[in-house]
Amino acid sequence: MNDFVQLVIEEFKDIYFIKGAREGKYPYSHSLLIEDHLIDTGISSRLIRKLKRSFPINIILLSHWHEDHTSGNRLFPNTKFFIHSKDKFFIENVNKFNEFYDISNTPAEEESEWLMESLKLENTNIDKTIEDSEIIEIGEKYKLKIIHTPGHTAGHCVFLELISKLAFLADIDLTNFVFYAGIDSDLIDFEESIDKLYKLDIRTAVTGHRGIIKGRKKIKEELNKYKSIIYKRDERILSYLSEGNPKSILDFKRKNLIYKYYSEFKEYETIAELIMIQKHLDKFIENKLIEQKGNGYVLT
Repeated sequence: MNDFVQLVIEEFKDIYFIKGAREGKYPYSHSLLIEDHLIDTGISSRLIRKLKRSFPINIILLSHWHEDHTSGNRLFPNTKFFIHSKDKFFIENVNKFNEFYDISNTPAEEESEWLMESLKLENTNIDKTIEDSEIIEIGEKYKLKIIHTPGHTAGHCVFLELISKLAFLADIDLTNFVFYAGIDSDLIDFEESIDKLYKLDIRTAVTGHRGIIKGRKKIKEELNKYKSIIYKRDERILSYLSEGNPKSILDFKRKNLIYKYYSEFKEYETIAELIMIQKHLDKFIENKLIEQKGNGYVLT
């Protein structure tokens, strides 16, 4: 057995956790292998080549379109690819990524182009689209249920194996950072997706960037912690607003309301942070906590 491949549950000999490069940190991610079905391809090109030498892979299920989960697609030229219908366009048109991260014609575009080139991202032809509640039978034993969990992207999906009660949560990743900075992201949908997972009988969870979490109680605790990160951001953003002094979205720029610090990708993170703040403002308007006044926002 390779050191990056491990059984998730001892009694299920065909389900493997595939650890991504850099411990699954961006621009890589973890994967899950069930018999000949692989979920996501962001473990790194080097590890994919090693994986292919030991395991036949005939179907690839993509949790969503983001580059850190799809960068290895090009290494499977003869494999069938499945993805939710709402994410199909992006994975077949990777040149649109900058547009949907809202960084076209900005200083962050150069950072992104360098990264995309280093990952050798290519268009992927999707053979089949998947939908909520669809069940994919794998071999004679496993039944993989599609759980549509929008918010991170419009077509983001979680995969629940019904026999083992194991779920691949993808980028509802239960880390300390919740990301919803795409044009197709939606914060209200994201919170509803977390609530949807909370109601499921999940006994083992595998996430795209954190790894394996075991036990129903522990998984529910982690889902609550994850959602509390959004609530804390709500509080920080609301505290920055007042009833009488309208704040425009640009007034929130580089105030560290989402990112605790900015990395070497500061140009991108600045844009991403403003997009995420706007998602909170949209939610506040929906819930009648704030209103627009001129070009800004005030508390109601």
